[in-house]
Amino acid sequence: MKSNETKTYGSIRKIKAYGTCGVILGLAALAVATAQTTFADEVTKAEPTTVAPANTATNLSDSQPAQTQAAQQMIAQANQAQGTVNVTVDNSQVNQAAQAAQKEGVKVVQDSPVDKGTTNSLAETHKVQAEIVQDQADQVKNVKQVTENYVQAKSDHQKEVDAVNQKNVQIAAENKALKEAYNNASQQAAQANQAVADAETEVKKEFKDAQVTKTEKKISVDPESKASYDSYTKAVEGVKKQNREAVAAYVVEKRKKDKETANFNDKVNKYNQAELARVEKETAEAKANSTKEAYTKDIVSKYLVFGRENTKNAKLVSVKGAEYISQKKYWEQVDAKGGNVFNVLVSNWDNLVTNDAKEATSATSGSVLGRLAVGQTAVARYEGLDASYDGKKIVAAEFHYTAKKANGQYGKINLNFEGSPTSTILAGTLAGKEGYELDVEVRYFGEDGKEILPVKGKPFLYSVASMNSYGEGTSHVEYARISSGDKFIRINGSKVQRYGDLVYSKTNLEDLDALGLDKPWDREDSPYAYKGAGIVSTDKRIKFSFGVETNGQESGIVSQWFAFNTDFKTSVITPARHREGKEPEKMELKLVTVNGVPKPQEKPGEKEPDPLKPATVHVHGYKLSTRPQIAKAVENADGVDIDGKYVAKNSLNKWILNVEALPAGRPHTNNLVGGDPTPSGFKPEVDLIKKDNPNWNISFDQNNKLTIKSKEALLKAVNGDLSKAYKIAPFVYWGRPQNDAADYVNGFELVVNGGNDKGGYTRKSNIVKISTPGKKNPDPKNPNDPKNPNRDPLKPEKHNYNAAGKLVDGKEMLPEGINYYVSKWTNRPNKNDKSGKEAIAKGFAYIEDYQDGAVVPLESRFQWKDAEGKAVNGLKMYHVLSRETLSKELNDMIDRSGISPKGKFYMWVAEKPEDFYKAYVQTGMDLYFHTPMQNKKGFTGKYTNQTFQVQFGNGYYSNMVVNHVPELKVQKQVFSKLGDGQNLDGKLVKLGDKFYYFLDGAKLPEERGETLKEYRFYDDFDEKGDEFTGEYKAIAGIDIKLKDGSVIKAGTDLSQYAELKHDKAKGIVEISMKQDFLDKVDNASEFDVDAAIQMKRIAAGTFENTYKNVVNGHEVVSNTVKTTTPEPEKPQPKTPTPAPTVQKPALPQTGENSSTGLAALGLTMFAALGLFGLKKRKEMN
Repeated sequence: MKSNETKTYGSIRKIKAYGTCGVILGLAALAVATAQTTFADEVTKAEPTTVAPANTATNLSDSQPAQTQAAQQMIAQANQAQGTVNVTVDNSQVNQAAQAAQKEGVKVVQDSPVDKGTTNSLAETHKVQAEIVQDQADQVKNVKQVTENYVQAKSDHQKEVDAVNQKNVQIAAENKALKEAYNNASQQAAQANQAVADAETEVKKEFKDAQVTKTEKKISVDPESKASYDSYTKAVEGVKKQNREAVAAYVVEKRKKDKETANFNDKVNKYNQAELARVEKETAEAKANSTKEAYTKDIVSKYLVFGRENTKNAKLVSVKGAEYISQKKYWEQVDAKGGNVFNVLVSNWDNLVTNDAKEATSATSGSVLGRLAVGQTAVARYEGLDASYDGKKIVAAEFHYTAKKANGQYGKINLNFEGSPTSTILAGTLAGKEGYELDVEVRYFGEDGKEILPVKGKPFLYSVASMNSYGEGTSHVEYARISSGDKFIRINGSKVQRYGDLVYSKTNLEDLDALGLDKPWDREDSPYAYKGAGIVSTDKRIKFSFGVETNGQESGIVSQWFAFNTDFKTSVITPARHREGKEPEKMELKLVTVNGVPKPQEKPGEKEPDPLKPATVHVHGYKLSTRPQIAKAVENADGVDIDGKYVAKNSLNKWILNVEALPAGRPHTNNLVGGDPTPSGFKPEVDLIKKDNPNWNISFDQNNKLTIKSKEALLKAVNGDLSKAYKIAPFVYWGRPQNDAADYVNGFELVVNGGNDKGGYTRKSNIVKISTPGKKNPDPKNPNDPKNPNRDPLKPEKHNYNAAGKLVDGKEMLPEGINYYVSKWTNRPNKNDKSGKEAIAKGFAYIEDYQDGAVVPLESRFQWKDAEGKAVNGLKMYHVLSRETLSKELNDMIDRSGISPKGKFYMWVAEKPEDFYKAYVQTGMDLYFHTPMQNKKGFTGKYTNQTFQVQFGNGYYSNMVVNHVPELKVQKQVFSKLGDGQNLDGKLVKLGDKFYYFLDGAKLPEERGETLKEYRFYDDFDEKGDEFTGEYKAIAGIDIKLKDGSVIKAGTDLSQYAELKHDKAKGIVEISMKQDFLDKVDNASEFDVDAAIQMKRIAAGTFENTYKNVVNGHEVVSNTVKTTTPEPEKPQPKTPTPAPTVQKPALPQTGENSSTGLAALGLTMFAALGLFGLKKRKEMN
């Protein structure tokens, strides 16, 4: 950093700073108004402790008064006028033309004069006069043309009368024919619609359920056309014919369908009666045969019909999930084994595998060859079924096969999926000592594609037949495995029964003699087929398994043909299949009606021309009046137009009152009077007004309303030559706006010859306005207007921050702490200002009024920047130690501004006001001053800081920033023991005894503005008499809140957060709280830590001791304690006493105890200290 240049004049130091600012640059700019840089988040979110009032002016501080009634009326009547000056117009040419027309028989009407109105300017008057001349020429031309046209009109009128009469004869004939066609069409339409009504009645007499729909046919008719009516009549005749044909066809078809329905219902009734009789007969037979062989004990009803007859047209459409086997290779194997397919089913098919489904499908039967490994599933789907369940048609079925068990060496089941679903499947595994088992799940689907499942009371029944067996425990037993919820229905005389979940025969069904049969039972046509059969009933989806059991014996027939169907080997009852009759078919008879016809629209006869009237022509004269225009403008002292602009308060400006040239031919002017209701808060500069306007008498009333009256010299000039226009010189009204945040709206009035009531006229001017920046009643939370910076509050702003950049307005600051003040010089409301040089020359300045008894400015670190962070040019800083040493110019600036700084202060002054104005004021660029100041050593209590700005010589004050420095107190005590020891201050301590110095730390207040960077105990003891044992403790003196919201309770051991330094040679013990611990402490919480150190007395004598508590570099010195140690007595033999065992308490948080001798300290220690006069002084001044 470059050094500062300092020049001192008396007690004023003028300083021009170079380089950067040090720590302030780390804080960035003040985060208010339009500053583009910020501190941490706290800066942008915090609000000032004290908000300055809306009007912070120190001079001319009054708000703008309400507008006077006269000013309000002037504004409301802007640009209005009363009274006029008449202008005569020569109309002789028009009158001459009118007289000539009358001679030719034309009627001439003299209209009222055309009022051309009142012109408001000389140019407008000339324009209107030119319009009158042109209109007069047009009137003359029109009068001549009307006369010529009237003569020709009489001849043409007679010709028109003759032509109309001839046309009307033709129209009468056409209207007669049109009416006749209408009557005929109406009659035909009525007949057609009546015929429809009659037909509906007759049809419904015969057919009660007849549905008759009548539709109106829209036939368009042109009521002006005979041909259109004729076409309508023809169309109606077609409708009548269409209706006759529709009725005849309906009757024939309806009679036919009703007869068919009756015949169908007769057949249905006969069928249903036959079905009921059949069921009754079969039920009686079943009851009679319930004890006979080949019959069941219980009556069985078959709701599921899935037999060979009703599946004969079914086809196997797909087999999915199986490993395909070549048909060709399979049949080659069959041929090689003598044509026995069962011998092939028990062989290894590894060499027969194919990946082509077509090769696995039989071209004749549609069956598919395949095999499944154990655990594998295949699905065979059949379609084209004519099966049923309880009357519902079954059109498709799926068989889900899962290989459950097979020959262990082979691990697969060989399968032939039959083309017929009731022939179902052939299965086998490799011949040997192991059988196989195949799970089956059957699913039925209706015509809607949905699965059909049994309903309650109507179970699925299916047959288990051809259950071959060599007998219980033999090498070939065919079985079915069913679930516990399924019912097995035994056929009387059958050897197949249910054993647990298995259905099979324990009897050897191959020994016909033992069975007492004279012929084989295992044939479709055998009367003994029931011997190896049974029935299964289930109220769920059909699930079972079948297989062959070898019982561990060598078998060459580990295969079977399993046919799944409802072709039971006994008599069952098929429930009556009821059929529904038909309702008579409803037929719709569609008849057509027709719309009516509109009445004819006869062509009217043509009207004869009215009698010819004489031609009429109108002529007129003219009226014209005028009012001279007046206009108002406003300029600053430099002559710049400032209408609608913002200017500085108390700047010099002028209202310009302009009167247009009085017209030629005007009447004599007796008097001219002007009036200007001065805007409230605008101060007239009377001397300047009189100087610039010598031809007028000038006066003001109590409301500052200006009245001007023409002097004789001016009237003489106005009336000098009335045939020529005369221009009155503009009137100049000088004055100054006296209020901030104000609008000055102004108009002007001119009264000529006493006004309208006295034959003269009155004219009101336009309205102009100037404004001063600022805001009357700003919202403290949202003071600025982003759309209109000129209406932002015009006031400086002041805040205090700590080193971390956090807002600390109103906070407690520590002794000798640094206040990082940041102030704003507000220029934004003056953006685009149009003040004149006279106002700019009054100057611009900024004043920092600090409390010199409380703080020390860190002047080398001062810095001032604009809102974009750039250094501000053109400001000179003065450190004012006494106003007596300021120049008269600067003292005058302060006095005029109304600012009264106290004691020492800083002042920044724009050296070249016009340059500064253009760079910062007119651009609306706010400026920021960083002025760090340190609290004076030894100062405690409240202190304040405030800033002021001088804008165009006007003064404004900022909010007041208030902070407080507490008085910190510490205390030192000495105890024989901690917890229950006695106070040894001023008492004896034996040589060799151990005792404790108790260091009562400073209590820091809540809501601190500064972060703790240092909290240290410094004890410089007398090393000649005392020796530090190395044992110490740091303890929370009060509840301490941390930033994370947790609270360390008073009395908590904080030794783990402390660091010890011991200089044995110098007799110094330092205990410092660790920085990472201090960083966790919430500044909103009070803070107090105490310390205890153990000493041993090593010499006789009197010893005094104090300690220092250092807080952020500020030293607080304790009281002095004194102890005395006498010379030791001669030693006596003594039996040593063992030291008591003290239980070590748990530490308050993580970490280990930092000392051993103080391990017994706990919360009880501080409660006991009160018994020995230990009183902590925690008061805050």
